[in-house]
Amino acid sequence: MKVESVTFTSEGQRIRGNLHLPYDGAPCVILLHGLEGYKDSEKWQSIASGLSKEGYACLRFNFKGCGEGEERSEGNFEDVTLTARIKDYEAAVDFLYNLGKVNVSRLGAVGSSFGGMVAIAATHVKMKAIAVMGTPYKLPRYDRPIIPRKEGEYYVLPSGRRFKEKFYEDVKKYDLLQAVKRAPPILILHGGFDEVVPLEHAYKLYEAASEPKRIEIIEEADHVFSRGLDKAIELILEWFKKYL
Repeated sequence: MKVESVTFTSEGQRIRGNLHLPYDGAPCVILLHGLEGYKDSEKWQSIASGLSKEGYACLRFNFKGCGEGEERSEGNFEDVTLTARIKDYEAAVDFLYNLGKVNVSRLGAVGSSFGGMVAIAATHVKMKAIAVMGTPYKLPRYDRPIIPRKEGEYYVLPSGRRFKEKFYEDVKKYDLLQAVKRAPPILILHGGFDEVVPLEHAYKLYEAASEPKRIEIIEEADHVFSRGLDKAIELILEWFKKYL
C-alpha cells in the first residue's frame, strides 16, 4: 500500500495531504474533516486505511489553517467559512484530475460534521456517492452544547480557537435541506451518543434527500466516533461498493 505526502494550492495557499493509492486508476474517496478536525487524527487514518484495503484510493487533507506541525496547511483558522472550505474541496478535486493516478469518473467523499456540510453544500462538485457523519443541516450559534464566547470581532470556542462573525454570515447563504436534494447517493451516519449535533439533524437531512439514500444510527457512537468507528467504516464500504 502506497501512502504519499502531497500538496496542492487553494486560493494561493498550500494545502497538505496524503494520498493512499492501492493501485493506479483506483476509484478515489476524498476525506473531509470537521471544523476543528485534522487529517492525521486516528479516525481519518482508520477510515483511509479501511477503504484503501478494499481497493479505494483516499485523499485526506487539512483544510486551510488546520493540522499540526509540518503537516499544517497554510492559512488562518480564524478565517474559516463554509465557502472557504468548499474552495479547498474544489482544489482537492482539481488536484486529483491533474494528478492522473486515480479514476476521476469514480470519485466519492466522506465528510464529518462541518466536513459533511461541505460535501452536501458543494452541489457543483460531481461525486458518484457520498457519506456524512454527525452532520448538522444548519448551524445555530452553537446553542447546544458548545457556546463560543464573543470577544470583540471574534467568537472563541472552548478549545481556544477563534473565528469571525463572517463564519455565521457566510453559512446563511447555504440551505442544506435544499442542497441535499441534489446530492449523489448519500449515506447519513449519526451517533446515538452524539453530544454536539442532535439526532434530529440526521433525520432532517434524510427526509430531504433524494433516493438513493440511507440513514444509520450507530447507537454507541459519539460525535467524533471514538466508539463505533469500525461499524461506520463497514457501512461506508458497503455504500461505496454499491454506488461508487
